[in-house]
Amino acid sequence: MSSSSRLSVAVTYPAWVLMLVLGVALLLGGLAIGGAKKTSSELLDRITNQATERMRQAVLGTLAGPRRLGEMNASLISIGELKVSTFDDLRDLVPQFMIQLRSYSGVSAILVSNDRHDTMWVERMNDGRAKVALYEHGPDAQCSEWLLDAKGAIDQEEPLGSYDYTPQDRPWYLAAAESPDGRGWSPLYVWASSEEVPSIGCGRSILVLDDADEITSTIVDVGFTVDALSKQLSEIGISPNGEVFIMDTDGHLVAVGSSSAPAAINGEMVLAAESSDQIIARAAQSLQDSSRGYVDELGFRHVSFETSSGEYYQVDSEEVDVAWGPDWILVTVIPESDLLAGVRVVQDRLVYSGIAVLVIAGIAGFFLARSIVNPIVELRQTAGHIIEGDLDARFVPRGGREFAELSHDLEELTRALRERLEMRTALAVAMEVQQHLLPGAPPTVDLFDVAALSVYSDETGGDYYDFPSEIEQAGEIGAGTTLMAIGDVTGHGIGAALIMATARSALRTRLHRAGDLGAVLTDVNHVLVDDVPSGRFMTLLMLRLDSDGYGYRWGSAGHDPPIQYDPNTDEFTEPSGGGVPLGILQGEQYSEYHQVFGGSGSILVAATDGVWETAAPDKELYGKDRLRDLLKQHADQSAEQIISVIIRALNEFRGSDRPLDDVTLIVIKRK
Repeated sequence: MSSSSRLSVAVTYPAWVLMLVLGVALLLGGLAIGGAKKTSSELLDRITNQATERMRQAVLGTLAGPRRLGEMNASLISIGELKVSTFDDLRDLVPQFMIQLRSYSGVSAILVSNDRHDTMWVERMNDGRAKVALYEHGPDAQCSEWLLDAKGAIDQEEPLGSYDYTPQDRPWYLAAAESPDGRGWSPLYVWASSEEVPSIGCGRSILVLDDADEITSTIVDVGFTVDALSKQLSEIGISPNGEVFIMDTDGHLVAVGSSSAPAAINGEMVLAAESSDQIIARAAQSLQDSSRGYVDELGFRHVSFETSSGEYYQVDSEEVDVAWGPDWILVTVIPESDLLAGVRVVQDRLVYSGIAVLVIAGIAGFFLARSIVNPIVELRQTAGHIIEGDLDARFVPRGGREFAELSHDLEELTRALRERLEMRTALAVAMEVQQHLLPGAPPTVDLFDVAALSVYSDETGGDYYDFPSEIEQAGEIGAGTTLMAIGDVTGHGIGAALIMATARSALRTRLHRAGDLGAVLTDVNHVLVDDVPSGRFMTLLMLRLDSDGYGYRWGSAGHDPPIQYDPNTDEFTEPSGGGVPLGILQGEQYSEYHQVFGGSGSILVAATDGVWETAAPDKELYGKDRLRDLLKQHADQSAEQIISVIIRALNEFRGSDRPLDDVTLIVIKRK
């Protein structure tokens, strides 16, 4: 029945008042008392299920880090990007693994072992420092551990310690070698270490096969300690007095969210049922008794127990249950006082409301309140589920036309909220990914002071800058030079960010081969013409500083040339040249140009059009003349200070800190 065909409450409620007022009032009380117990039980199950599932999603996010990192390293090894054939090859990988370890906060160690059983791993220590363990296979060989500095270099003359080591006997080796597909999670085990109290953890192991004869070539392992996983669990908010923990199929604790009950003591694994935390121990003991509790229709197991103080605890457990994950059991323990606090508040409010209605309206008013309250209560309960995070809860139309229309409106509101949250989550992920694509810091160049900054108008944008010198192969284009790139995709937002990421990947891939800047732009354009949709394009400017500091080479695909200012002669220079933007014409050929830099103190500014096209409230554009005046006034300052001055001037000009278009700057100053 459509909402328009329902009678108005102005008609139905007066009619109901004339019918069996007292009988309906008594029926209301009976329904409320009879359904209270069932409703409370269902609510408890739903709340604990949601808490456990929230923990499961957090754990899956943690496990995804080692999985992604392991697959990436295995792929790089299989295509020859990571060399692992010799012991020296493994040593050369230490700085790169150090970078990976810093990039993945949930990862504790990264290991690789080649077909000679030479083994190397980089591990994060409990005090925050990092160490490397090196084992070169041979008669009477031992594994030695060394401290690492921030760049991944060995930071001491003598090792931390040495010990006997056999890679083939280690759990990480067996997990990969014995798995049917060469991928598996090792069980919890004590990590090899020279420390007095070794770490306990597990990892994701991958067997990389040689394509020629399909024999064992390399094993890659990425793992984390129980302490690291426990720290992440402690950040999951379940309830004010709740507990969360993970145990394996043997009953050992994998991680504990409470700091009062460690998952490992003095290098020994702890059984959950024997934990020093009595809540964890009682929960594990209850789960071990298969005759207790029940499994609901969603697959969650529920048990409960009572403490000596008379407090009841609800225990909810769920398996990780993903094909690529370990066989772990996730457990949530919440006291009923936490779960029922909101229910009791609602019940108290309903009681007081009922008394007020009875006093004011009497028997007729009570019956009328019942017919009004029921739909409202259902709407309120559904709204409560949504507030608690269950966005799949549905508003069911009940009562008169107004209630049906309200249910429809609230349903539409919930749908819009769900879509908005999904969009915000997607934008947050996209922003995080794009921020990781930009350089963390400008390069250190002996003869130059370099600074860069990008300010997006949305969460994501189409501006791009990079300093990819470190990935170039030694040869014609990379010897003793510093490479910089800056680009601008049409528009901004998610679409522009995707095109920017594609261009960055194509550029960095191309730089692994020799060729001047014109050849690089030509090849990148060849890729983008096929990948960029019609109507979209990207401008790109590439600069290469000469090693002697007296000039630079440059190439442009539709991007404004750099602005050069020499304070010694008080002259500005903008070199001419370049081609059409990337992604428009297939077969476009680009050229490389050379330009003299200028004397000491000379400044080179490369920027996107978001700088000079910044508009004031009256629509006037900032323009390049104002930018030149600004450079002349602040030529004595550092590159970073010059960028700060420009950004501040743009904000003042537009009257807002948020630009309407992405703004990106690279400032190079000759020392």
